[in-house]
Amino acid sequence: MRKVVVILKSESENADNYGTLLEKHGYEPVFIPTLEFSFKNLDVLRDRLLSPYKYSGLIFTSPRSITAVRDAVQGQKLKDDWKTLENYSVGETSRDLIQRTLDLDTKGHHSGNASNLADFIKTDLYNKTVTMPFLFPCGNLKQDVLQNKLSEYGYSLDSVEVYETVPHRDLERNLVALFQGEREEKSDRTIDSLLFFSPSGINYCAHVFEKHRLDLTGKRIIAIGPSTKKAIENKGITVHRTAEKPSPDYVVGALLQDT
Repeated sequence: MRKVVVILKSESENADNYGTLLEKHGYEPVFIPTLEFSFKNLDVLRDRLLSPYKYSGLIFTSPRSITAVRDAVQGQKLKDDWKTLENYSVGETSRDLIQRTLDLDTKGHHSGNASNLADFIKTDLYNKTVTMPFLFPCGNLKQDVLQNKLSEYGYSLDSVEVYETVPHRDLERNLVALFQGEREEKSDRTIDSLLFFSPSGINYCAHVFEKHRLDLTGKRIIAIGPSTKKAIENKGITVHRTAEKPSPDYVVGALLQDT
């Protein structure tokens, strides 16, 4: 019996590393893109990026924010003054992408989510004088956790909304086809687990599940991070395991806990 693990994440985040590791553990990975993005306000972001002296640093919590900065500077190098500031990111993939595309080092990548990053920033800046805000390129569906916690700790954000999140154009068709295929191929292929990487991803998928009455019975639901876990539970769906960080090792580790 082939055990299918459905990777429900945005197309812009490379799923290859997840697929390779899942295959090593005997799973058949199926990647279904959940989200699409359109960029906006890049001229506003560009103006901010030209004035690093007005900021304490940059904070990145998604790959799209990195792409937005890259596109905003229009092929030019990020001003060197940013390198001397306090810059942070979530996730090793994002840290590496920032180094590669913006030639900028960031801290806090190991934190795994925005809440933990805020705690890391508080610790990292202990005994440092920080009076300027952090520049925070973000999307329209950003959570308020980072801003609220940093405000509580005495730091401020200058948030620039640089992208819109919408459901992927093929999400509904792909999900319905996958579940129909399972029913037609019961003898040798079954959906073992569904991996959800974002609150917006589960919100859009839940609409498809309800509309087409797709049955999740017997399928393990894996959440990537606490915000996604909460969003899944808010839909009345049971979360079997949570991967605390958005990395292949943590995700596969969460899957293997039940085997």
